[in-house]
Amino acid sequence: MDELIYNLLLTGEQGLTVFGTLRYRFTGPLAGTGDSETLAASYPPRQLGVVTVVPVPVAGTLSVPLLTGFGRVPIAGVVLVTPAAGLLTVFVSDDPARRLLLQCNDIGTNRIAGGLLWRPRDPAELVFSLLGTRLLLPF
Repeated sequence: MDELIYNLLLTGEQGLTVFGTLRYRFTGPLAGTGDSETLAASYPPRQLGVVTVVPVPVAGTLSVPLLTGFGRVPIAGVVLVTPAAGLLTVFVSDDPARRLLLQCNDIGTNRIAGGLLWRPRDPAELVFSLLGTRLLLPF
């Protein structure tokens, strides 16, 4: 499986709760492998203190019907991978009408948690906390 799909539950500062879908895949020379160890081995490591961190590019889409309508917002970002596991995933969108900044961390085998800034640096900025469950598809 080369694409990761998460069902999202987003909760805003005033209690607004919305649902969404995050889909992304690894991009780069070994994009079709889907194996994080192989991907980590293909990129040059960066030494940060005593932990080796490998940045791996990712691209995908975010769909939150109450924010994005029925369309998907294209997003791109990076996953910081350690030899043990993924450490941090950050996505941004360059679409001027639907700007966003999404950050998430793995909190289990099939779960993520993080936050979403919808229209950052805008008077109508919305801040959401994010919980996601990976959708496991049969082969």
